[in-house]
Amino acid sequence: MSEVSVVLVGCGAPLKSMGWYHATQILHEGSDIAARLDFIVEPWFMSEAGKSSPGSAEFAEFQKTLEATRGIKFFSRVEDVPPVEDGVKRLAIISARECDIFSYSRKYAIH
Repeated sequence: MSEVSVVLVGCGAPLKSMGWYHATQILHEGSDIAARLDFIVEPWFMSEAGKSSPGSAEFAEFQKTLEATRGIKFFSRVEDVPPVEDGVKRLAIISARECDIFSYSRKYAIH
């Protein structure tokens, strides 16, 4: 079975947000799923304002750990995620505030 490359848009705060929970589900060693989390887009905690907000230290530690142990790449904008390579299946999981979902899905579809 071939793996699907996953882009998680809207990770949010570790231990608090659905995006973080989706990431942990995909990364769980006991999972029998054909998905590989390759990219995380986190607009808030990677913004200037978000870097000093509550939860930012926990997010930064989560980011640092996943980059070092799993090679997951983090971006602040959907547009910065590399294009899908030929022959690769990619799934975008958009986990954001309801008012932002349309914007992210539109950007990802165009990208």
